[in-house]
Formats: sequence, C-alpha cells, structure tokens
Amino acid sequence: MLKIIKVIFFISLIFPALNLFSEDYSTIVQGNDEDVSELLQKALNQSILKVLGSQRDFNLNQKKLKKLNPDNYVKQYKFIKFNDEEALEVMIDLKALQEKLLEINLGISFLKNPKVAAWVLCKSDYSSLQAAKSLEQKCKFVKKEFDRVANERGITIIYPILDSKDISLFSFENDSNLENLTIFNDRYPSDGWFFCEISSFSEWCFLPEEIEKKFSKLDLESKYKPTVGINILIDNLFSNQRLRSASDSNLPYYLEIRGLKKFSEHKEFENILKNILFINNLRLMSLRNNSATYSFNLLSEERNLLNYFGGIENLILINKEKDKVFLALGE
Repeated sequence: MLKIIKVIFFISLIFPALNLFSEDYSTIVQGNDEDVSELLQKALNQSILKVLGSQRDFNLNQKKLKKLNPDNYVKQYKFIKFNDEEALEVMIDLKALQEKLLEINLGISFLKNPKVAAWVLCKSDYSSLQAAKSLEQKCKFVKKEFDRVANERGITIIYPILDSKDISLFSFENDSNLENLTIFNDRYPSDGWFFCEISSFSEWCFLPEEIEKKFSKLDLESKYKPTVGINILIDNLFSNQRLRSASDSNLPYYLEIRGLKKFSEHKEFENILKNILFINNLRLMSLRNNSATYSFNLLSEERNLLNYFGGIENLILINKEKDKVFLALGE
C-alpha cells in the first residue's frame, strides 16, 4: 500500500528544523601492539555502541555485529597523538552503519553528544601518608575509567567544581546518610547525572530515581561499580531518544515539497533527505512548478516519520487518511 505525504512549505522555513539526520562520525582508538586492522575493528565496535545507544544490546547481539566488516563503514583514518601516545582517528560512514543496524532489526539512537555530570566524592583517609596517596590514585583511576567510557560512548562528561552552594557534600563526609544528600545539579548543564562515593575500602555509584530530572533522590536500592553505573545511565539516556526497527518496515512512501524557487534549493533539500536516519532508496520522481516529488523506503515505524515531521516548527498535520498523510506549514 502506498503512503503519500504532502509537505507544503517554503524551503527556507524548514531547513533549520531538520536536525535529526546523520553525519560522519569520528572516533579515536588506541591499542598496545595492535595492527591497523585490529584498531579499525575496535573503531567500528565503538561506533556501533554509539549508534545503538545500548551496552546491553551491544553485548546481546555480538553474533550479528561480528559479521560487520570495517571496510564497509570506515571512510578514512589517520595516525595522531592522543594523550601523548600514538592513536588512530577513524572516520565512520554513520549513515551506512545506521541503515545496516536497522536492517538487522536493531534500534538506533539519535541523541547527539549528551553531557553527563559525574559527582565523585573521594572520602578522606588521613590514617597514613600511604593511605592518602593510595586513595588519591584510586580516585584518579575511577575518573580515567569514566573518561574512557565517555570516549567509547560518544558523550561529554562533566566533573562539577564544588563551591559553597554544594556545602551538603562537604558535610556528607562526616554523616554518610545518602537519604539526606542534596546535589545542586541544576547549575551544571547536563542531560543526566550520577553520584559516586570512593573510599579506601570500596567504590560505589548511585543513579537518580528519575534519570532526566535535575533534582531527584538517589535510588538507594541499587548500587553499581563505577563503569557499570555510568554505562547503565548512558543506556537510559539514549533509550529515551531511540529509533526502533519495525518488522513491517521498508514501506514505499512519497513526499511532495512545494516552494522550491531555485534548483539549488531542491538540491539542498534532497541532500537533507538523503541523510535522514530512517529512509533509503531515495528517488526524485518529478520536479516542476516549484515543487519536487520524491519516493523512498521507510526503515522504521510510520509513527517515527510522523513524529519527525511533527517536530518541525510551523509544520502541522492537516489530515491522515488510510493511505495518505497531508502536512502543511502553519502561520
């Protein structure tokens, strides 16, 4: 059954709103005595994890993912210096990888560059000079692991600088009652946050009960080792903006766009369509009377496409029939 979408608007009004499309993705990999082919496989695995947005799905689908050949997704690579060591910077064809993961029935995330605030409290230990130095090294190691995960998952990690407004954390050292802990997370721009307590004897991390709220009590029922905790938090953030594959996908669609005053505007819009995450086999059917008609295949559920157009400012749903959807630009 053919689905028809008519989009009626002027091209200049929609371009700024089309922010849900693919682009090339660069990742950095390092290894001890690993050859280039092994590093490229490592780069592909990091990119897959970034696109999936789920450590759990990545682990559960290793049989499928091991069949993917880096040669099909690596566009270029170069040797660079990273943290004073030799590394490989690899450019990945993200669009091709996204399409492949949808094709093998895995979801993909379109959350771009999320930021996570990591509240790390290193509890003092002045029992001896050796104990103090050991704790300092332990805290550095935990943060280094967070930085490693952040690089692999394609996120930015923030370590808030404590000041007088965070006084509750200072007093918390003497009264380790997590229920009374208040974190002023609203002052640090982030998509999510978590709290870790590092001592000489243990290191545990806690996630907020409500992941995306800046003010939330900690979930005291569950505690995690640092790398486990941060990965679970990232999975939760990505899952809220995740495109799911559909068993009945690959449906034919048509899209008509009006208001194309110049041929260059048509080419600009066509390039944007080519990079939308969940369509492929894009073809120009006609170009006349300041309008263009395209056909393409939909790689996910219809509601994802409708939600996508619904997120464009001033574009409203006029009517939806059995086999037609009409959209128009509002005032």
